[in-house]
Formats: sequence, structure tokens, C-alpha cells
Amino acid sequence: MKRSSVLDKQYVKRSRKKDIVVLKKGLGQLGFGLIKILLFVFGLGVLSAAFISGYQFLSSSPCLALKNIIVTGVNGNLRQELMKVSGITGRETFLSIDLSKIEKNIEGHPWIKSVSLKKEFPDTLYIQAEDEKAVAIVCSDKMYLMDKEGVIFKDFEGDDNIDLPVVTGLSRGDFGNKGYLERVSSLINDMQKVHAPLISIKELSEINVEADGDLSIYFNSLGLKVFVGKQGFSRKINSLRGIIKHLESTHRLYQARKIDLDYDSKGVVAFGDRAA
Repeated sequence: MKRSSVLDKQYVKRSRKKDIVVLKKGLGQLGFGLIKILLFVFGLGVLSAAFISGYQFLSSSPCLALKNIIVTGVNGNLRQELMKVSGITGRETFLSIDLSKIEKNIEGHPWIKSVSLKKEFPDTLYIQAEDEKAVAIVCSDKMYLMDKEGVIFKDFEGDDNIDLPVVTGLSRGDFGNKGYLERVSSLINDMQKVHAPLISIKELSEINVEADGDLSIYFNSLGLKVFVGKQGFSRKINSLRGIIKHLESTHRLYQARKIDLDYDSKGVVAFGDRAA
């Protein structure tokens, strides 16, 4: 049997000592690494706490108090209502003011079409608003207000205090068909360019949407129906102006009962059951 020599034993002892030294060194490096990580996390926490404390201080600092609110695009009572619904309390600072919340509050007002906000350091807030402009009252299951794009934007209420042409012939379900209301708005936009006394936009009292989508219009001072169809309203209104002028000159205007303008280059006037 082979015996181990004294040198072999010394070699084993040296190897073990070397392994222990390496292990101690590795543990030392690991511990040092953990200490560095802990110090980094601690420092990061201190910086975060300092940042939060600083932000809270500045958010409530009177030095950054919101002092100027400049509103453009709306006037009078609507401006006052806009400020009420905005949610601005007067205690806000430049940093604490919540623009998205204010924008949402203002856009919720039925007479506001759009709004944009901008802060200017250190104490100013700009509010640029665009108000809705009604061009007609749509009469259906109840009455609604329509804008120049043919969009229903609010219910008509007694305190709206506006005098506009009334759109008839539509059911509530027809609102989903944009073609009807866009056609009406197109007619109104063309009517706003007319300055003839009897057929101006101020004299327009009713727009009737017939079953097939054709339009007929009525005026306050004329006891007749004017049929304008579905398109070409600008040309037809100019034609109507000439027809009205001719009927006035021949003293037959108030005998007419209907004017049909849905022709390429002329109109047909009906007197009672007759046409001319």
C-alpha cells in the first residue's frame, strides 16, 4: 500500500489555506459590493425625499402663486361662467395647477366648443376658448341648437334667448344621418350671404326637411313655400332673388303660393293651383 509523504500533507495544508484566503477575499468583495448598493439606495432615497419635499414647498410657496388668469375668445356672461366651471379656486400656484382637469371642466360647458391652456412662468395662466355659435333650432322630440357645421351641441332652453330659423321634419333618429343636418347648415351658410330685404337670413323662419331629404324654406314676410332640393343652394338663392324682384315689380308677389327652384336655370312659380 502506498503511503502519503510529509510533502503531500504540507501541500494539502497549503491548498486549504489558499482556498480559505480566496473565500475570505470573495466574501469581502461581496460584502463591499452590498455596502455600495445599500449606500446607493440610501442616497437615492435621500435625494427622492429631498426632491418631494422641495416640490411640495414650491407647490405651496406664495412666491409662485397664480396671480394672472387671461381669458380670450369669449366675453361677458360666458367668460364669467367659464371661470366658475373651470374649478380654479385662487389658491393654486404655478406648479400645483392641473391643466388637464381645468381643460376638461371648461369643455364640459355646453357653449364652449374648444379650449386650450398655457402656463407662463412664474404666475400667469392663459385660457383660449372658442364658443359655440348656434345657427338654427332643430325641432324634433324636443328642441336642440345646431352649429354652422350641422352639429347638435345642446338642448334649447328658454333662457338661451335667441331668434333663429327652425328646422322641422326630422325625427330624433335622423340625427345619426349627418347628411340631413349638413345639408341644412350648407343652406344656412349660403343664406347668410344674402342681403335682399325679404329673403335675408334674418327673414328665414323655417327649413323643412322632407321625407327624401329635399329642403323647403319659408320666410317671415312671404306667405309662400320655396322648394330648394338637395344642392346648388347658392345658385338657387340668387335665382330666387331675381324671381322675388320680378314678382314685386308686377305686383304679384303676395299672390304666389310656391316657388320651385329645383331646376337647372329657372324657377317655377305657382299661384294657387297654377304655375307661371
